[in-house]
Amino acid sequence: MAKIEIRCPTCSKWDNIEISDNATKDAKRGILVMDINAGMICEHSFIAYVDKNLIVRDCLITDFKIESLEDSSAQKIQDDIPAGAEPVKYDLIKLNIPESVMANIFRGTFLGKKIILISDNLFLTNHVINFFKLTLKDFFEINILAMSKEDFKQNKKKYDDYLVLEKRKIIQDRDKILDSVKVVEEKSFAQKFLNEYNSVSGLIILKNEIKKAFEYSKTLAEYLRDPEKIKVSTSKHLIDIISEMYNERIPSDYLIFLIDIVKNYFKVEVPKIDGVTNFLGIL
Repeated sequence: MAKIEIRCPTCSKWDNIEISDNATKDAKRGILVMDINAGMICEHSFIAYVDKNLIVRDCLITDFKIESLEDSSAQKIQDDIPAGAEPVKYDLIKLNIPESVMANIFRGTFLGKKIILISDNLFLTNHVINFFKLTLKDFFEINILAMSKEDFKQNKKKYDDYLVLEKRKIIQDRDKILDSVKVVEEKSFAQKFLNEYNSVSGLIILKNEIKKAFEYSKTLAEYLRDPEKIKVSTSKHLIDIISEMYNERIPSDYLIFLIDIVKNYFKVEVPKIDGVTNFLGIL
């Protein structure tokens, strides 16, 4: 038997959990998905991903029970692929989408921007678009097009409000939302997929992060639509709302990330005085 240190993603309590030495060898994809039930470590339930070297790759809170990474989750992912679209080739995505590009597309989507990908490789671009539609399905709506550089130049005025990307180059970003200092959480999302050896588990982790960003920001948007509540809101108060509803204490940087989504995707007017941080108050 091997002992693995597993830490709760909600309260950070940890304990050593015993598993069979051959447990990961029996996992069809080399990733063992462990259900950590309430009482095993703390009062929270979550899942842990353990690789073939008995290293914990991630721990996540989910609102569903994972029965089999090979059968249940993989089939669900295939079912989510839009009708008529080619199956997403994850290895192709990992080889051809740098972290910065993936992060920029996520940020553009989270902030409600329409996006154009400049490319002459229609085969690759279609896979890229299908990948983002799959990862964002059920949460954020994505408006993304692919076209050649020549087509964009000829119709540039028509796409004046679009975010335009050509590989690593940012061709058009009118609102300067892709400043590298701002694209932090989105880079973290991209890293969790790109750094994961197993593409299916990487996609599950990525979709969990997207789901969390959507639900947390939607909760804040619904709260901040009330002008009276805005008047008494501080960063601590908003963090408490998320903590009470989702049992997770988010850091202030993540709150600012959520507020950006509230303002730009959900179109809720949030008063800003010398920046979001000052409006929200000091923790």
